[in-house]
Amino acid sequence: MDFKLVSGALGVLCLALAAYVLLGAGTRTVYVNSTVYPRDDLSVSYIFPARCVGCDLNKPGQCDFCTSYYDARMMDVLSQDVGVPVRFYVSDVVQKPNVIVEYRNKMTLGDGRSKYNIAHQLCDDTGSEIPCRLFSGEVQRIRACVSKYGVGINTVVYHRSGKDCPLCSKTDPVVAELKGASYNDDTKYRVYAVDESVPDERKMLSECMQGFDNSDYAPQLLCPANGEDLTGEFGLSQATAFADRCIEAKV
Repeated sequence: MDFKLVSGALGVLCLALAAYVLLGAGTRTVYVNSTVYPRDDLSVSYIFPARCVGCDLNKPGQCDFCTSYYDARMMDVLSQDVGVPVRFYVSDVVQKPNVIVEYRNKMTLGDGRSKYNIAHQLCDDTGSEIPCRLFSGEVQRIRACVSKYGVGINTVVYHRSGKDCPLCSKTDPVVAELKGASYNDDTKYRVYAVDESVPDERKMLSECMQGFDNSDYAPQLLCPANGEDLTGEFGLSQATAFADRCIEAKV
C-alpha cells in the first residue's frame, strides 16, 4: 500500500471537510477573539455543534458531547490558555466540538471537547511552547492524581456506564479480551474499569481525568501516561494499539 498516497488523500479529505464546515450554509461565525495577538502562520477555529446551542440538559442524549465553551468569555480564556486567537463557529455539520488548525499551509481537524484536547492538537501540529506546556502540565497532574488511587500511570482506564450506554455491551467483551492479553511475554495489559453510574468509582474520573473525560463519552479508554483517549465503539485491534501506546509512553 502507498502510505504517502493514503496520507495525501486524508489531507485532502480533511481540507474539504474543513472548507465545508467553515464555508457551509449551516455555519455561522459567533465570535473572533482579539485578546491575543494573531500569528501569520497559525489559525485556530473552534467548531461548536448547532444542536448544542440551548440544548436541554433534562432530555437524555440532547446535550451529548456539548461543552461549556459556548460564550465569548470562555473563548477569551481558551485563547489565552493556548496562546493564539480562536475563531468561534457554530455549525450543523458537526455533532461533536472540533478544532481546525491551519499551520504553515497544512490543515488538520482535531478533537475540540476540552482545552486540553485542543492544546494537544496544537502541540502535535505546531510544537508551540504554550499549548505543549498546557497539555504536559495536565498529563503530569493526572499521573500524580491516579497514583493516589493505586492506579499505575500506564494502566488503561476503561470508562463505561451501567445505564444509558448501549455501546458498552459491545466494548465490554473487547476489554475483557484485552485484560487477558499480553503486550509481550513478560507484560500483561493492565486495565482499570470505572463505571460512571457508581459514585465511588466515578470519583477517580471526576477528580483526576475530567479534562478528557465526561459521563456523556462512555464507552471510553483513557491513558493517564499520555492523556490519550479512545471514545465510542472500538474493536480489539484498536484497543490493543491504544494499550501499546499507553505502555510505551515516556514517563
